[in-house]
Amino acid sequence: MSFFGGIGGKSLWDAARDIVTSREKAETLPTESNTVLFVGSRTGGKTTMILRYLERTNEAAKPTIALDYNYAKKPKTIDTIGKDVGHIWELGDGTFLTKLIDVVLTPETIANASVVLVLDLSQPQELWHTYQTLYEAIAKRIKYCINEASKQNPYIKEKLKQSVLKRLGNAVRLDKGEIEPLRIPLLIVGSKYDLFQTLEPDAKKSIIKTLRFLTYYHGATLMSYSEKQESVHLRAMINHFLFDTSLSNKQPQIDYQKPLYVKSGSETPEQIGPPPIPEYELGDLRENSPIAVWRAAYCKRFPQEIEKRDPSLTQDYGRDPQYADASIDAMREQKMSELQRYLTMKNRSHS
Repeated sequence: MSFFGGIGGKSLWDAARDIVTSREKAETLPTESNTVLFVGSRTGGKTTMILRYLERTNEAAKPTIALDYNYAKKPKTIDTIGKDVGHIWELGDGTFLTKLIDVVLTPETIANASVVLVLDLSQPQELWHTYQTLYEAIAKRIKYCINEASKQNPYIKEKLKQSVLKRLGNAVRLDKGEIEPLRIPLLIVGSKYDLFQTLEPDAKKSIIKTLRFLTYYHGATLMSYSEKQESVHLRAMINHFLFDTSLSNKQPQIDYQKPLYVKSGSETPEQIGPPPIPEYELGDLRENSPIAVWRAAYCKRFPQEIEKRDPSLTQDYGRDPQYADASIDAMREQKMSELQRYLTMKNRSHS
């Protein structure tokens, strides 16, 4: 074979040029890793979802104390280019530690961040409060991060706006005020779907209808989840968030007796229908905005129970056996003994 002989019909010069071109293209591909933040109901199953996705099913899920971090390597079955590692954060303790959202969502990460909001469907009396508290904290933080990031990158606002339009369909008019989509991708997961099935049919219909409205209003994707069943939709969605994979155009599944799935932009207000209260009661609602009307309707059907904590009764995780560490525990006991001796001496000096 001559120096200019063919390799797959190409000369060596052509093959070499193709290699150089491919390397130049690779250097221009985005290299920033994507970040996914899990938030939601306490004991809603967030940790189990993450462990299953990471295929660490032999590990027992432990309560997340504050903020937990994992990373995921791109599976070999995914052929997207440019992002090989994704970051997964989990906010623990339900609605009590929202300030820690600031650690994950920053001006540097916001352009490549997504949120998974997990709502426990077996606790409808806490669902709206959990959603509202976490969503408002996230939306506020996102707004701040975008404003800060735009000082360095003036195109980020337009970039995120175009991403919203792409998720919802370009026919959507954001300036009409009919919806308020989150500026980064949002997945709403209705967890404990197996326990949800034990509720009364009317209650299930009302909950699912409300979730469908929230999904439409915030430009989110909605799906159900049960620890008793593997969710291919959840795995596909996390892969999409972390590694920019494509999503299938599966039709919405809204029958509460089957696994729930509604992709962002796939439903209209006409398909969802009015809030889940009798029509004659709608006229009694004084709220003006769509979200306020749905909140009033849902909370009338399911009055919300807001958990209040006495800080003195907060669990002492330092004495929890599952977080035991011999060296740290010994130091802790030493410091506690020193404190006790100091307090004893102080009391004697005043007596």
